[in-house]
Amino acid sequence: MRHCCKFKADDIYYLSENDLYSSRKLSVGFCPICGKPVAELIEYRFDGVINRISLSGIEANNLMLQCKDEIIYSMKECNYLRFKSKPYGWKYGVNKVVKINGKEKLKQYACDFYGNKELIKSI
Repeated sequence: MRHCCKFKADDIYYLSENDLYSSRKLSVGFCPICGKPVAELIEYRFDGVINRISLSGIEANNLMLQCKDEIIYSMKECNYLRFKSKPYGWKYGVNKVVKINGKEKLKQYACDFYGNKELIKSI
């Protein structure tokens, strides 16, 4: 995204297709220099033409409100679900000994640095 300088979007929303456009993305962020909200809508027409709208300030807020009902999913939601489902990235093992009815059982877990845990083996 570009306003006073080039910067990364805070979140990217993927929008549903309509009669004219496919592959619609709405990128939203705040300019690090002036602090204004910036929104950029990129749409691909079915004949191959790209429509790019970049707005800042109140116009960016209005564009976000117009596209609010067409949002399918956002990148933040996808990343959050990926990190919260199973161990992701670097993993380490944790062994726990549990006593059940006087017998000891060993449980081996795979853990990551995001707090996710998954049972691998129970001996």
